[in-house]
Amino acid sequence: MNDINILIVEDSLTQAEQLRYTLEQYGYNVTVSHNGLEAIENIKVKKPTIVISDVVMPEMNGYELCRLIKSDERFKDIPVILLTSLSEPTDVINGMKCGANNFIIKPYNEQFLISRIRYILANMELRKNGIAAEMGIEVFFAGQKHYLNSERIQIIDLLLSTFENAIQKNIELEQSHKELTKAFETIKILEADYRALLERNADAMIVVDSEGVIRYLNPAAETLFSRNKEDLLGELFDFPVKAGETREVNITRKDGAELTAEVRVADTNWEGDSALIATLRDVTDNVQLREKLISISLTDELTGLCNRRGFLTLAQQQLALANRSKGEVLLLYGDLDDMKWINDNFGHHEGDRALIETANILKSTFRESDIIGRIGGDEFAVLMLEAPVSSAETLITRLREKLAGRNAQTVHYRLSISVGIVHYDPESNYTIDKMLIEADKLMYEQKRDKRHLTGEKSIYEQENN
Repeated sequence: MNDINILIVEDSLTQAEQLRYTLEQYGYNVTVSHNGLEAIENIKVKKPTIVISDVVMPEMNGYELCRLIKSDERFKDIPVILLTSLSEPTDVINGMKCGANNFIIKPYNEQFLISRIRYILANMELRKNGIAAEMGIEVFFAGQKHYLNSERIQIIDLLLSTFENAIQKNIELEQSHKELTKAFETIKILEADYRALLERNADAMIVVDSEGVIRYLNPAAETLFSRNKEDLLGELFDFPVKAGETREVNITRKDGAELTAEVRVADTNWEGDSALIATLRDVTDNVQLREKLISISLTDELTGLCNRRGFLTLAQQQLALANRSKGEVLLLYGDLDDMKWINDNFGHHEGDRALIETANILKSTFRESDIIGRIGGDEFAVLMLEAPVSSAETLITRLREKLAGRNAQTVHYRLSISVGIVHYDPESNYTIDKMLIEADKLMYEQKRDKRHLTGEKSIYEQENN
């Protein structure tokens, strides 16, 4: 086939190169022009065996190019194949008017394209021998009159190519129909399997549409909410959902029981519509265990007060709030006097009891909103919120009165607490650690003053005198 030269006229570089590659694979010599004007110049330089031209091109479309070729005595015998979508009813008429020999519908089938080229090559001898007589005819088509003056062989070629294109498209449509039918059956099977999986899933599964309306729920969802499917279908889902989110929600069931569920949301398709599927898992036991662990990690087991970690955590949060609200805060640091003497004389069990009594006295002295913690063996701290510095003496007096009331009822030993108080305001830039250090220093000064400046004796000294 080295003597067969095909000129491709295509303004799309990608499509032109794809067509060139296809034709060269079958041994044809190929030249490419990217518009009609360039094609005319190439034809003048070297006359091709066949021209294959796109119809839609800038400057000069395929019909105009074909008309120029067929109007030139030197080139009128060159077969022209037009690449077109055949989307308009006048395409065939326009092809006849310009003298085109064949149509190839885009996107074209490779084997169909090659068979068209071979058909044209086989019939070229008929054209050369001059038996292709012209005929004139006037037709009314697509709402307009058209006068056609074409060779009979050209009309036959166009009719045959149009018929073959129709057959080819019909074959493709049948194949597409079979594939769509198969795909539809597959989708039905998948949907059935999908529903079966949802039905058997131990987690609650709820499908909601774009409006948040429940379209489906599985038996596990009925159990989780303690409600029948009929009561929930078509209703708004209780919780807003967003694809990709994972969060915990609190659910109050119809029977009054309260539980916590973890919700995971994903995109899905339900009966042909876009939807969201929410998976809910009962995590009530895990949440209760988590809260218990958090409580244990932040609470002093003996006294029920905050432990050091709990106190620091809550105190830091409150200082941050005080900074924003410009509120004043007092920190009291207290140490239970003579704890060692109590343990040595009455045992550690009584020592624990003394710590519990001290914790109860602190709780009865200060407000519920104040943060009270046991931050060491016999060391306590109280963070008093919205407390001006002027209230410090009143608070200490109240604490002493509570201790005196307890000591009046007990003959074994007295409870005494040495304290230090630090004032905090937003301008001081104190951290809770700095405040504890400062309050600790003041507390030890008071403990020292009790023994050396005021002459007050420790419980141990009183017992030995």
